[in-house]
Amino acid sequence: MLIKALEPEIVFMQGDALVPAKAVCYKKGEDGSITERIKPKTHEFENYLKEELKKELEGISLFPTQKYVFIIITYGLNSSNEYKSLDLDNRAKTILDALKGVVYDDDMQVKVLVTDKIFLENSSESFYRFSVKILDKKTEKLLYKHLSRMGR
Repeated sequence: MLIKALEPEIVFMQGDALVPAKAVCYKKGEDGSITERIKPKTHEFENYLKEELKKELEGISLFPTQKYVFIIITYGLNSSNEYKSLDLDNRAKTILDALKGVVYDDDMQVKVLVTDKIFLENSSESFYRFSVKILDKKTEKLLYKHLSRMGR
């Protein structure tokens, strides 16, 4: 796993694991009450990621930020079955929840989210990587200028 604070306002992380999907299980109790439960594998991954980020960002006063952020997440998958079935929004939610309280206060601060998946034909390992950029007025202006060229 690789984590870097590239600049004071940018965080980059890369790992060689398959990010588990954020899936909530519901269980009906004998009394008719319904309880929510996150799958243990997802919960463990989130906690691990959160702890690693805390260690890396310790002493950087910008984090957790209260400003808006721009996030890019890429999943590299070495299995065509995983590639075809990977649900980007549920995998992104796992990472976004791990960043909460460490990189930013709340995921409603995510102003722009770009996520993609690539198929790795000749690789024995899958990976994930993400970067977070704190948005300032100049960066936001450049970002929207670029997005407007893409037809947004």
